[in-house]
Amino acid sequence: MQATASDEKNTRGVHPWAATLLDGWGKLQRETAHNTIRTLRLSTYTTHQLLEGNVFPAMDAMVSMAEQWNTSLVSSLREGRGIHGFATETWDRLRAATRYERLMRSMGRELYGSARFPGETILASDEYLKLTYIPPKEGVERQPVSLFHAGGGIPYGDRIFRFLPEANFYDRFLERGMAVYAVELRGDRFEVNYAGLTLDHLVDAFADFSAMAFEHNQRRKMVLEGYCGHGMQTIAFVAARPEEADERFSLACTFVSPYDGRECTELSQLSLLTPDVAHEMSFAMFQLLGGYVHADAMRFSLDLGLKTLFHKTPLGHFTAGWAQTGYAKVRTIGDLDATQRRDLAGAYWISSESARRFPIPVGLARFASKLFTKGISKNGDIPFSYRGRPLSFRTILDRTRLPIIGFFGGRDVMIPDRTAYGVMALMGNRYTHVVHPHAGHISYVLSPKSWVAGHPKGLDPNPVDLILARAQA
Repeated sequence: MQATASDEKNTRGVHPWAATLLDGWGKLQRETAHNTIRTLRLSTYTTHQLLEGNVFPAMDAMVSMAEQWNTSLVSSLREGRGIHGFATETWDRLRAATRYERLMRSMGRELYGSARFPGETILASDEYLKLTYIPPKEGVERQPVSLFHAGGGIPYGDRIFRFLPEANFYDRFLERGMAVYAVELRGDRFEVNYAGLTLDHLVDAFADFSAMAFEHNQRRKMVLEGYCGHGMQTIAFVAARPEEADERFSLACTFVSPYDGRECTELSQLSLLTPDVAHEMSFAMFQLLGGYVHADAMRFSLDLGLKTLFHKTPLGHFTAGWAQTGYAKVRTIGDLDATQRRDLAGAYWISSESARRFPIPVGLARFASKLFTKGISKNGDIPFSYRGRPLSFRTILDRTRLPIIGFFGGRDVMIPDRTAYGVMALMGNRYTHVVHPHAGHISYVLSPKSWVAGHPKGLDPNPVDLILARAQA
């Protein structure tokens, strides 16, 4: 009987320890198996996207150039221009093709972000950001409502909102009598090392700058706005500092912003397939290497999902020039026509050089990664924190009176409007969902004519009309 009791006592002591060991071993095996499967799927996905976004477009481009060359030869003979005419056209194509990348890196760089406005003044700055006041256009009725553009760190830089003097984001509000208070980076990474720009810093900067803008605007409430990646950074500010946001703003609006990034399948697929441990290792490595996500890694991840890798390669630039012989005769920026100005500025905006000048700090990249892998919960929880405090749309509902407008483009392959469906259900009549069927991701910046009433592909409702109506309601 004593031996049996002793054995039973020893067995009882072993069971919890063995169970814990087996449970831990089982969890490790399951996690390893899941990560292995995700890695295999990631490999398959990456191979497919590389073929579709780089290899096959390169093959198509080669065929297209051969077709253009053949068409040029046939038309020269039919139209009596002869071999001399064909040779001249071919020479122009070759010159344009070989010069395109150089023109993009010189003239495109000079043009990109070149919009400046009469009377604009820097009101304040911190170590990374600046607050600029831009008065409304002269000769238009001044609106009591001003726009507070909450900018900062996004891929390829926030100079996209100053794209060109003839095509930019701010002008659409200025020409309607709205002043603009713009929070922007003080410079590129070679001018200002903004690697320390985190969500915490950004929220605090929005709080400080909005207080200054509120006083400068004679304590009249403003409209808070964020575009693309700035949108959820803006929402995070409201959730983190609700009383201050409620005091200074009558409305918050976002343009083409990924609320629940999981719904943006073109962009989220790579993040969702990458094992969590790989995400953390990458961020840790980038932090050690200077605090920025490597520009080429960021660019590759975006282009892989969008299948746009080829267009940014040397061959892609060569074929772009081959198809536009006008570049053969360009000597100065003054020689460029309106289409060429937009083309070169746009090509530079999404170029590897631009990506390296405006990389994303690791802190902001972590926030974006959580949005694309975890998304917004049904209760409105945002998968990030501000100075250790959780963020949630519930805070916005309960502690502010701010309505929110979400603008989306029906032709935007990057950010479909379904990304906001969960927020729409959560916010109820405090949220207005607008889809402009003819707009793409950057149409609100690049297409001034679409803001004009009566345009065949115009924005209906006009964003400024809706913003003014809701802000003054």
